[in-house]
Amino acid sequence: MPLPTASLSTQLLDIDGQRIIGINYSQLRALCRISGLRDGDISGSSEEAHEEFMNSYQRIFLRPKKTMPAIPLGQVGNISHAPQRPKAIESQTYQKRNRSQPRGKQTQEMLFNHAIKALKKIPIERSQQDLQAIHKMLKMFPCLTTQLAKPELHKVSSIAIIETWDRGQIVFGHNGFFLILKGSVKPYTHEAPKEDQKTPAIGVGGIFGSFEPPHSEANSIITQYALTLEPCEILKISHSGYAKLKKEILAQDYAMKESLIQGCQYYLDWPKLSIDHLAKLIQLKTFPANQVLVKEGKVCSFVAYIREGECTILQDIGSLINPAKKKGGGIKFVVVGKLGCLESFGEVSILEEQPSPCTIVTATEVQAGIIPPEALRGLDSVTISLMLQTAQPTCGKISQEEINKKYMRQEKSKEWDHIKKQVLSDALFYNGIQQGCGKWTMNRGPRKTADKCKLSMFPFS
Repeated sequence: MPLPTASLSTQLLDIDGQRIIGINYSQLRALCRISGLRDGDISGSSEEAHEEFMNSYQRIFLRPKKTMPAIPLGQVGNISHAPQRPKAIESQTYQKRNRSQPRGKQTQEMLFNHAIKALKKIPIERSQQDLQAIHKMLKMFPCLTTQLAKPELHKVSSIAIIETWDRGQIVFGHNGFFLILKGSVKPYTHEAPKEDQKTPAIGVGGIFGSFEPPHSEANSIITQYALTLEPCEILKISHSGYAKLKKEILAQDYAMKESLIQGCQYYLDWPKLSIDHLAKLIQLKTFPANQVLVKEGKVCSFVAYIREGECTILQDIGSLINPAKKKGGGIKFVVVGKLGCLESFGEVSILEEQPSPCTIVTATEVQAGIIPPEALRGLDSVTISLMLQTAQPTCGKISQEEINKKYMRQEKSKEWDHIKKQVLSDALFYNGIQQGCGKWTMNRGPRKTADKCKLSMFPFS
């Protein structure tokens, strides 16, 4: 049965309130082949054909497919009918939840978790970041910072391990140092029966055991152990690992002292035996900037081998003219030299008990190895004679004329620097620029000519 062509366009636009995007011609041809269907003008169709046509004629119209909400893969068995929250809202909620907790507490928890994961690794598999995380965590416990030196605390992160214990197990403390990171234990000793001991339980941050093996006498009297009251994670530093660590630190420290002495120009050709004698006496010390190490006219208080930093050598300009100065008079110094890395001073002054001809002041922070006078004089005669032969005075003999010339050059340089600074400051101030007061500003009026543009600092000029 042909459809009226005049009304086809309107029917395609809106049939039963639904939008139509086209016609399915295969379905249309199937409808036309229904048996018993006739043209209404010639003869009527049978009731069966008419009913079949009315039930299936909607199939010839193409409609847009409806997009149904999809279920993500892996979540078919756990369907939630609640509306999904946008990611932006979730991130804002997460940020608000994080802001509600102190930032320091979050960082501390993250560091603690990272350190525990690193401790569960084999020491040889730990990365540099793992060692740093362990070191930062260990610094949080005063029981470690008070018993270990800084180099030991830094190195102990490479030998420490973590042990996991269940409830009701016994941990013997005679073979290492133990720090509780999770859970609690009750310590016991063999001095008294287990029932008679009323020691309190120790929790996170508690310790038992020791870094070094106990003495033979104490070992026969007391041996400490602990009973776990709940599942525990305990950090352990074994006696053997700590002893090996101490040997490595001492060897590195001794090698550094040897290289410090050998690097100085007066000790390049010294035999190793004599250098060993000096290396055993050296003590490392750090001096702040602008500290007087040696005073002119006095014996040096120590021999110093500079490892890092710089010192200035000063000499009193009037020391050769007026040895006895008036009390309260001003002292003028002239810079006659500098001491840098891998240089030494004080050997001749101490061994020959000669007053120092100059003053030595630290120009920057200085790290140096020092030897006290008592230890230096206690050396064998061969080492002392060798030091007197090779060492030279820190400041040689300088005539008064040379001192005066140096002083004049120094004062002229200071005066010239002052003039340059003053001229620059005046030029900046004239242009409306003041140091430390931010950027200079100009009136933001209409830009007619350059002469009318005035500085805001001089509104009445």
